[in-house]
Amino acid sequence: MKNIKINDITFRNIFQNTDPGDLDKKKLLSVLEEYSGLEYDSLEIMGGSSFEKILESSLCMNPFQVSSFIKSIIPSIPLQALIGARNLTGPEIYDAHIIKKFIKESIQNGISIFRVYDSLNDLENFKFTVSEILNNDALCQGTIIFDDLRDSGYYPETAKELVDMGCSSICIKDAESTMIPGRAAELFSVLSREIDVPVYFSASNLRGLQTLNYFEAAVNGCSGFDLSFLPSSYNDLTPTVFSFLLSLKGSDISYKVDYKKIAGLGELIKKNIYPYIEQDLFSTRFILDHTNKNLLPKWLITKINNQLVEIGEIESLDLVLEEVSRIKNEIGNPSLSAPIGQIIGSQAVLNSVISDNRWEILCDEIKKLIWEYYGKLPRKIDKNILDRMESFSEENRVESLLEIKDIYKEHSEELRKLTSEEGDILSYCFFPEKTARYLKDKSNGIAGKRPEREQVKVSREVRGDAEKPVPLSSLKNLDTQKLKEITSIVESSNIDEIKFELDGIKISINNLMQTKTSRSLQKTVHGNTDSAQDLKPVLDAGSVEVKSPIVGLFYSSPVPGDSPFVKAGDRVKKGDTLFIIEAMKHMNRVDSEFDGVIGEIFIQNEEIVEYDQTIMIIKKD
Repeated sequence: MKNIKINDITFRNIFQNTDPGDLDKKKLLSVLEEYSGLEYDSLEIMGGSSFEKILESSLCMNPFQVSSFIKSIIPSIPLQALIGARNLTGPEIYDAHIIKKFIKESIQNGISIFRVYDSLNDLENFKFTVSEILNNDALCQGTIIFDDLRDSGYYPETAKELVDMGCSSICIKDAESTMIPGRAAELFSVLSREIDVPVYFSASNLRGLQTLNYFEAAVNGCSGFDLSFLPSSYNDLTPTVFSFLLSLKGSDISYKVDYKKIAGLGELIKKNIYPYIEQDLFSTRFILDHTNKNLLPKWLITKINNQLVEIGEIESLDLVLEEVSRIKNEIGNPSLSAPIGQIIGSQAVLNSVISDNRWEILCDEIKKLIWEYYGKLPRKIDKNILDRMESFSEENRVESLLEIKDIYKEHSEELRKLTSEEGDILSYCFFPEKTARYLKDKSNGIAGKRPEREQVKVSREVRGDAEKPVPLSSLKNLDTQKLKEITSIVESSNIDEIKFELDGIKISINNLMQTKTSRSLQKTVHGNTDSAQDLKPVLDAGSVEVKSPIVGLFYSSPVPGDSPFVKAGDRVKKGDTLFIIEAMKHMNRVDSEFDGVIGEIFIQNEEIVEYDQTIMIIKKD
């Protein structure tokens, strides 16, 4: 009888989907101790958004320290990390120095298996990372993103090349939930005949087919599967361990784990973890309402939704999601796995909401994607897009745009007052703002108890005494004139906070960073507002405007609370960082293109800015 292998991703799902303030060591420990004795093949604890969510949690540890903590409690089960071949756990492409340090730090903290993927399935991108993993005596599982436009012969050919690099197993990852049962049977039958290493299957359950897909893969030679204790009805969409193991009943396929122990652990997780899982009701509702269209990865739908709420354009959601699919087709149908999904999502917002015409404005990341900075695109790019890119020909490319910088030394210097820990510095390389907040909160003894970032909080009554937050964009019937009048009173007074009820809705307005609050509130409720962009600066001879390259959140300093990169009157050189714009998880550093002196700065820290909005003036030398 064949025994299948199980890679448990429950902890990764807990990190991704639990409200960060509710996740602490006590809850984690209550679950960890019950894993002892389970004969799982591996536990995946890094992957998706889990790395950054750990930084936001009450665990008071960086992700590497969390890995070490888990390993100390359950040493018998190998720990696994899901990483991008060149983007690791972050949104950017990182240089060889960062990759080396990340792999070494992970292994020192208990990771022994790396599941490595590339969103474009570009084998060149794998080579350095795979070799580093092997050089450090860890195991590498080469991962192929499933592409339903490829024939079945593509997968064994690609798998053989990954095995030749040194991968000890292969994983087929259905990132966009496009697999169907007949295709699963065919694919894993071919793979089991043609390659000699174990083959795993990892899939989300967006279409409700994955337990059946898993079963077809199992009976046709697949060796192992990703399973979770968290049901797909919650925020995660991975098939549950219970439904899949039940599907094997009566077959000639078995598993090594004790089902009674699994059932007991499931009840414990239901009691200790379920109450703290964030219910992403928007995504669930949207997926059910759009069963046969716009079926993008769930995380991407949520990110686009949140970005549109931020800029007051939530009514454009359907339009933007249609645009994502359209762009995907035009540039060669790449997978929407991270970081490609974020890049296409950002361009879709530009095409649908910001620009008057499609492709009028190109974000830097989409240019780099088309120039194959992220890897070779799987298919030809539409001729009209290539024509649009003519002005950015090989000769005219901005070299700094395509340069992969070694940021470790720079970032370790920025953190010198807070930490010298390797894991902290690496975390900062991937998620600088969240790492800096975690470090400052940790040093102040308030990790996991951060005040709300938003200055305006709105809630409505549910079941009498319970409250649930609602997005400002949904308050179409709210008397916004009254709201603006009250906001103005708070801004002009010494009141720290005022709470009141308006049109049946409870509202709290905080007097911290009033200008940003008022502008963000007005924009979110109205869909547009006057802003600094409308105030055209008067330029002296030799002065130039520095503008935002994208819609996003403006950061004046590398670490919250630290000195800004530049102040009015500062002298800068070409290449010096001026500010950061955060959009779709990308921390876009904007550097000076000139030597000169900083003039007026128009934007306050953590203020939402528009595309092409003037941030500051530089008087050129």
